[in-house]
Amino acid sequence: MAKSRKFAGLRKGSVEMLNFFAEKLLTSLPLLKLKEGHFVVIATEGWEPKRFVIQLGYLNNPEFLKLLKQAEEEFRFSQEGALAIPCRPDELQQILSAREI
Repeated sequence: MAKSRKFAGLRKGSVEMLNFFAEKLLTSLPLLKLKEGHFVVIATEGWEPKRFVIQLGYLNNPEFLKLLKQAEEEFRFSQEGALAIPCRPDELQQILSAREI
């Protein structure tokens, strides 16, 4: 699949990468009443998709960044609403639990 030109040149964990994802999240999400510094993703694989509210600090987590890269390759960030992540809910929960931000 074609890679996003904007994402391809960014260094992992760089301020530019964080800004890229923050911009994508802000433009793709409807106005929701979320606690400041949080965003919504949906783990799409498995029996039932599950919604997660995640702190922005996870944009520095290497395992979470791998999932975002997979989401970019699979969905090209073209979906509306919450950001879809191509993993099972239990896998995402494990990443979020294993490493505190």
